[in-house]
Amino acid sequence: MTMQIVPVDASGIDNIASGLTGFSDAAEDELQQSMMTSLFIAGASQASNGRAAYLLLDDGSRTWVPNTLRCWLVDLKIVTQTYESYDPTDKLLIRVTASDGTSYVYRCGLNSWTASSFLTNLKHLTRTQLGDQVCITLVPKGRATFVQVQYCEQGAFHRVQIPESEFTGEKMTYDQCLDAISYVNGTSQDNEGSAVVEAQVTPEEQPFEVPEAELDELLDSIKTPTRARRKRSINCEVPVTQ
Repeated sequence: MTMQIVPVDASGIDNIASGLTGFSDAAEDELQQSMMTSLFIAGASQASNGRAAYLLLDDGSRTWVPNTLRCWLVDLKIVTQTYESYDPTDKLLIRVTASDGTSYVYRCGLNSWTASSFLTNLKHLTRTQLGDQVCITLVPKGRATFVQVQYCEQGAFHRVQIPESEFTGEKMTYDQCLDAISYVNGTSQDNEGSAVVEAQVTPEEQPFEVPEAELDELLDSIKTPTRARRKRSINCEVPVTQ
């Protein structure tokens, strides 16, 4: 492996080493490892036969995959992709395990309709539904690709119901994406006003209460032996030795 120097400033005084043996960049390594199983989401075309995602093979060719995948969600992450000639961009990685045990990673730009559609669907799943199988379907519309998610319940798949208030015609902001990712990953559930969270909260059981009459009887039964022992100790006679 040869050492590649990437200049940071025009004069070349400060440099960043790339590909140096023994060192690793966590974000770049994760992106590289996920390349072989990444489902790159793009707009469908005649060449793709209406399919909106492809696997990138070693020789650079594309294998277009069906738009629907039955799988389990594993986790969601945001990673920053860096380029030599372009500004860095944030990518949304959605790792899933297919029904046959194969692992895949849906990959799309965080600031895209696909990412907003993904996260909008997923944040309206309950904890139980997130832990079970889901059915992900990519829906190409022009140059954009949207997502439909179905959850499994009683042996059948049902489409996620999204409130009309969510259809604002705008993409999710960065903070909204973080909130949705945290919810799906199970690391944050502090929005008490959320209908999604409220539906998952187990109602508090009725507190244990003892009727007042039973409580008095219980207290009397505790006190009675003590009183009896005290009375006997007062009336007993102590023999006096001559």
